[in-house]
Amino acid sequence: MNAQPIQRGRVLIVDDETDILEGMKALLEIEGMDVITHDSMITLPLILRDADPDVILLDISLPALSGSALLSPGRNRLLRTDATVILFSGRSADELEGLAHKFGADGFVTKSQDPMEIVARVQTWISQRRAQRAAEGKGVSNVSTRTASPAAR
Repeated sequence: MNAQPIQRGRVLIVDDETDILEGMKALLEIEGMDVITHDSMITLPLILRDADPDVILLDISLPALSGSALLSPGRNRLLRTDATVILFSGRSADELEGLAHKFGADGFVTKSQDPMEIVARVQTWISQRRAQRAAEGKGVSNVSTRTASPAAR
């Protein structure tokens, strides 16, 4: 029998809060996901080219260039990704829901949600994206866990 290896989900977390990046990265890795972290929107398109994440947790209140500014022209054109884009913020759920709709994000989670609930939702989004890509006939690549180097920021 020639069984396919189980593909680990890939998550890119974009946030300027080091504690959030480190905590979510550790938790998602414990749950079997490959995680890439990045703290700037400016070089995000370069990171995406190599990362090919299933899910992007995107803080929309970053200094210099906000997540909302990056999404507003249309993520497929600027971000050039078909990843599931999730707004990830300390803002209220009502505000995030409106912003997700306005900017065409696939969903949202608040940073105040239970971390295990966030993990469960990320796992669901990964499964949905993988199923969608399989239905479209797109493959899934392997990318190792890493943090974007300071030179890439």
